[in-house]
Amino acid sequence: MDILVIISQVLLYLCFSLLAGSFLLLLIPGKYRPWLKIPKLLLVMGTITVPIAAFVPVWDIILFIAPRLGLLESIKIVLTTYTAGTAWDFTLLTSIILILLIAFAKSTEKTSFASLGLLLTFGLILTVAWSSHAGSLDPQIGMISDFIHLVAVSIWVGILLIIGWFSINHDHWLKFLSWFSVVALFCLSATILSGLFMMDIIVEDYIDSWMVSYGQGLLLKHLFMLPILFYALVNGLIIKYKISKNSMFNPTPWIRLESLILFTIFMITAIYSQQPPPHGNYLTSDAISPLFRFFNDSLIDAGSTIDFVVNSNTVIFFFLSIFLFGLLVVSFFRKASILISFLFSCLFVTSIYTMLMVTVVIR
Repeated sequence: MDILVIISQVLLYLCFSLLAGSFLLLLIPGKYRPWLKIPKLLLVMGTITVPIAAFVPVWDIILFIAPRLGLLESIKIVLTTYTAGTAWDFTLLTSIILILLIAFAKSTEKTSFASLGLLLTFGLILTVAWSSHAGSLDPQIGMISDFIHLVAVSIWVGILLIIGWFSINHDHWLKFLSWFSVVALFCLSATILSGLFMMDIIVEDYIDSWMVSYGQGLLLKHLFMLPILFYALVNGLIIKYKISKNSMFNPTPWIRLESLILFTIFMITAIYSQQPPPHGNYLTSDAISPLFRFFNDSLIDAGSTIDFVVNSNTVIFFFLSIFLFGLLVVSFFRKASILISFLFSCLFVTSIYTMLMVTVVIR
């Protein structure tokens, strides 16, 4: 069931991004973006998938209490009294309204259609934020922070996905980059700030949380932001310069690569978000991450903390990280395939992660 929940969360984040990116780009006049061909079926399928994917964690709760209360009674109780169930009720209702809007819209190019679609998409995101970890621990700041976090990421990733995979030319690219660079910077800032608020609620000590699976996932998510920042710099500055010198230059592969890295972050987020958050008396021997144990087999108890001691392995992986980042840069200027660049990105993150893990000591 855990695998099914993880897959459902990946699909949920992906659908939010596709919907937010589509509706937002439909609001932008054609002279400020490449020509797009967004299938109406994509919007319909994305909207249908949202309540299905959002129901999987709810179904997990139902199955947990069903042996004591029976299936039908469990469904009734969860959907009417549990926060996760009540939030899903609104997810389903909002999804139905959005499906009807898309199905009966005569044209997807109308501003009213895109505006209402974007508003309903934000409504769907709000229902999910309502039942999140942060929302359950702090119904106000937690829910608002998670909502802002999901909206910012969905807009950022959604624009990249739609432009990267559904544009049929690369016209008006300079005009597109002129406004998207500002939007991406705003989304990055909102993501960081809202993420810090959520960490303050969910994670009592960021470094010490690395000992459990939730903290490991959080660390990997943050490390994957490093290649994202590099590609954001490439797309925002270097590609803009190349297009100004050569109007035939095609920047689409690098937009696609950035979207692949962000999708990887989605998968990591889906995996660790299903783990118990490091809040309260969380540090037990059973709670220690197997991945952390692989690097450190020291005795760990409730009073254990993480410290750092530089050693020869630290130095080796530090220089290996620099070398891999150099290959990442070279792959851009040599116009390597996006799969090669994606591989270098993953190896770069893995090297930095390993450098940190071999430097960790338990106090």
